[in-house]
Amino acid sequence: MIIRIIKFFAKGLLAFLMLMLLYFVGALIGSAIPVNRGWEPDGHITIYLRTNGVHTDFIFPKKNEIMNWEQLVDSSYTLSKKGNYDYVSFGWGDLDFYQNTPEWEDLTFPTAMRAVFMPTPSAMHVEFENMPRLLEPTVSISVSREEYKKLVEYVKWSFQKDFSGKVKPVPDLHYNQNDAFFHAKRSLNAFYTCNTWVNNGLKEAGLPACLWTPFDDAIFYKYH
Repeated sequence: MIIRIIKFFAKGLLAFLMLMLLYFVGALIGSAIPVNRGWEPDGHITIYLRTNGVHTDFIFPKKNEIMNWEQLVDSSYTLSKKGNYDYVSFGWGDLDFYQNTPEWEDLTFPTAMRAVFMPTPSAMHVEFENMPRLLEPTVSISVSREEYKKLVEYVKWSFQKDFSGKVKPVPDLHYNQNDAFFHAKRSLNAFYTCNTWVNNGLKEAGLPACLWTPFDDAIFYKYH
């Protein structure tokens, strides 16, 4: 009986390891296949991509002739309420993960498993900045008006909105004085991560991207 139980768990572990291997092989293949590879950086609008080593954010100018982000989100949602900023960053992710993991050392196994394997709510992390923080790996990208328009529409679509078309803030959730969280569409899983969200936005805008990737490294490799 004990031998049967050991064999059962051994087979389960082997199956899990095989699935993990297939997942990482698929991620490597998807990351290696480029999308929009003929793109040339000839635009006049500068945006940024930033990663903390795991999670990627978009950074856009607060306002230009195409989009004034204050019409959708503004600093009144932050603790500081300060409006003298020039850039806005957007990151998409799992709401429970955001709530329970302000720092990576706070990450627990149950939080990670819920985020990856359960259909939990998502959130948009919005931060208001005077200049993009360059303490973390950051790349600048010169995009055209049409490319930026597509990125704007993609990010706007990702917010959940109420019946009046307004964004829905997450109460009492902040990482610092100049950020806020908002309810977002879709749910994070192993095949649709925070980096997949950024990669899909780049693809839709006609910018260099991967066919599919759950990781940040593959995105940044396209801009080096």
